[in-house]
Amino acid sequence: MPFHEELAKSFTVLLPAHPGFADSKGLEDVRDVTDYAWHYVDLLAELKLSNVPIVGFSLGGWTSLELAILRPNLVSKLVLVNSAGIRLPDAKMGELFIDDLDQMRELVFLDPNNPAAKLAMPSNLEDPRILHWLRAREATARVGWNPYLHNPRLAAHLRRIACPTLVLWGRHDKLIPLPYGEYLAKAIAGARLEVFDDSAHMLPFEQPAKFAAIVKAFVL
Repeated sequence: MPFHEELAKSFTVLLPAHPGFADSKGLEDVRDVTDYAWHYVDLLAELKLSNVPIVGFSLGGWTSLELAILRPNLVSKLVLVNSAGIRLPDAKMGELFIDDLDQMRELVFLDPNNPAAKLAMPSNLEDPRILHWLRAREATARVGWNPYLHNPRLAAHLRRIACPTLVLWGRHDKLIPLPYGEYLAKAIAGARLEVFDDSAHMLPFEQPAKFAAIVKAFVL
């Protein structure tokens, strides 16, 4: 995606697909996002990597939080982008598991007609990417259906995250509203929140250049 290309101008970018996403196998061994985090513990060991910056978006943000708690030595800096993982009783999340693609664009994009929407998701059932989309939804449902998009135990462990942390959020996120970003920035020691005024949930797609520039400045 364009924001990956922007980051790749300054970094070696590794973009793994979670088990069950794209053509990745292994979903049968995953019960929850903590299992995803352990998967990345194993992946980093296989790649002989440690103390690396991690950028996690949405479900990836939730996985990154769990990884930074389980194995703090693996994460040098953490960027959370419109991250799932916690639940606030006074901030209702949107309904992710809907079938209507038009409604989905309305939910996650500030402007559903933004050309980036065509890059990010299939436009109809005839789109050749629909199979990957359905596989990703199945995998997300497996780990995020109940409890819905959060780990009830996670909030109590956010205090264990010791690495420098940047929280990026779209002001108009209707799936995971801004109060979640504000909470994470307060709960994680030393974390900083930066709000994108002209973005919703799909912040990296909506503002790729600004997103990449802020991540670069934080990581370097």
